[in-house]
Amino acid sequence: MTNVDTSTSMESPLHHRVAHTNAANAGVVMKEDKFRGQLNLRGNPQDAAFTSAVEKVLGVALPMAPSSSVRNGDTVVYWLCPNEWLLIVASGTQGQVEADLRSAMDGQHIAVTDISSGQTLVNLSGTGVAELMQKSTVYDCHDSNFPVGKVVQTTFAKTGTTMCKLEDGSYDLVIRRSFSDYFFLWLQDASDEYGLSVS
Repeated sequence: MTNVDTSTSMESPLHHRVAHTNAANAGVVMKEDKFRGQLNLRGNPQDAAFTSAVEKVLGVALPMAPSSSVRNGDTVVYWLCPNEWLLIVASGTQGQVEADLRSAMDGQHIAVTDISSGQTLVNLSGTGVAELMQKSTVYDCHDSNFPVGKVVQTTFAKTGTTMCKLEDGSYDLVIRRSFSDYFFLWLQDASDEYGLSVS
């Protein structure tokens, strides 16, 4: 399967916001990790043939603990529920990863769906990001409740999101493309007191 050069064939959901005037010494930095491939994977975690096939293709074992994640280079896997995972892969590789997964699990009862075009990945960081999260999501993002690597499905304002905390203290949020403009307008308003920079 031929990979498509998405950098020239499509625009990111927030491309029109990149030109936003950046605040000096901004306390909140938004970076859209545009065009990352996203696949939804479903299968039986008790089936060794399934789990070993996925590990062989991705180079990392599926996370089995609730709300957990694993990373291996450009590949990130989020646990969503006991038989469902979100796979985030390098830009332009999602078609090949999907094909490889289907080939490795031929004959098994599984589902692999490319959802790249329906979602985008945004990273939020900066000195004001902790306070921003406190007023933007109902989930308790304190370190004692939301350690590095934990994945939660919650809301950011009125936008549904799958959220993960990274080692550097920043947050990755997966949001629907159709809510991306609303997400940015909320972010712009909620970060006004800290200053916002769009990377």
